[in-house]
Amino acid sequence: MKTITENQILDEKIRLLKLKKENQFEVLKQQFNETLDSLKPVNIVKETIKDFKNSKEIKNSLLETSLGIAGGYLTRKLIVGESAGIFKKLSATVIQFLVTNFIKNKAEKITSQPVES
Repeated sequence: MKTITENQILDEKIRLLKLKKENQFEVLKQQFNETLDSLKPVNIVKETIKDFKNSKEIKNSLLETSLGIAGGYLTRKLIVGESAGIFKKLSATVIQFLVTNFIKNKAEKITSQPVES
């Protein structure tokens, strides 16, 4: 029967700790490379686009804003036409702002209503 000395126990523990250190270092290098890759501008843009595609709230907000701006712009063009005086242009700008906000608020109410099955 072989007896294990304290030095042998210490040597074994040191060997195990060195193995653990090597494994942790490999994991750290891998995580560093993944982080470095994710911080590249191309990958940031790709992730942003992917998040945009998957986010219904962003799509709704974009739709509401686009409808509001388009409605306000068309209203202004109908009022002002090709040429107009300063008062008419100023009035058209105020009306465009009001119509844009009105349409955007109505679109928010429509898109926020729950869909009935």
